[in-house]
Amino acid sequence: MSGEQIGTAEWDGKALIGWITINGVPTKVTADRDTIHRYARGFNDALTWEIKAHAAEILEKMKPFFQPP
Repeated sequence: MSGEQIGTAEWDGKALIGWITINGVPTKVTADRDTIHRYARGFNDALTWEIKAHAAEILEKMKPFFQPP
């Protein structure tokens, strides 16, 4: 998973939307609250303010989820 970077991340109240560069390709990703709770270790019951405050950290933890098969 080398070469991956996290770009901007925004929580709109329903989904976390952000950019991750994987293998040199900027990729727009989206995760709803249920997906965050399931795949972002440490945020399994995160409230809206926590998701908003830790958006980039959440995307960092979710990088494996966004990897192509």
